Amino acid sequence: MMRARMKTATSRFVRFGRREDGNATIEFVMLFPLFIMLFLMGFESGYFMVRNVMLERAVDISSRDIRLGNGKVPQFDALKEQICENVVIMRDCVQSIHIYMTELDIEPGAVASVTGPARCLNRYSDEDQFGSEDYSVGQSNTMMLMQVCASATPFFPTTGIGLGMQKDELGGDFAIVATAAFVNEPGTRAMAPYSPPMGGGT
Repeated sequence: MMRARMKTATSRFVRFGRREDGNATIEFVMLFPLFIMLFLMGFESGYFMVRNVMLERAVDISSRDIRLGNGKVPQFDALKEQICENVVIMRDCVQSIHIYMTELDIEPGAVASVTGPARCLNRYSDEDQFGSEDYSVGQSNTMMLMQVCASATPFFPTTGIGLGMQKDELGGDFAIVATAAFVNEPGTRAMAPYSPPMGGGT
């Protein structure tokens, strides 16, 4: 009796091992997460790239008034609003970006370089951070460095697409950085009048 039961159980295991009707389901379960991960990584990287390109374009457009001067150099808050008007695709832009601009004092024949991490706002901190003291419009015929950092929240933080990007450990934001270098044209370096927008900005 016991031998017959063992033989029956053994035969059931053998038949179970030979069945192939679940193969497609196993392949789907194994490969579907991989394809979804690749799709999310592609979407995330593409979206960050679009925002980076838009920020680079906005910085190039907005730096023109600074370079030309003639009494039209925008103030710190006004420049942030100009950049955000041209970025378009970034949420809470004015509250997310920081502008760092300074003169580059280099020797004749030397090469200017940007070192160190970008100066980015921590949107999750109540402390005063950089403010407008990082904003120097320089004098005529001086070489200027302008660096704009936008703090951006990823759609899918677990995809790991931002492993090589500067990251805010407190809030998880990634840094999208645009850099421009130019020489101020001769002329008046006076600031243009600034009127805060109605409604508190972009």
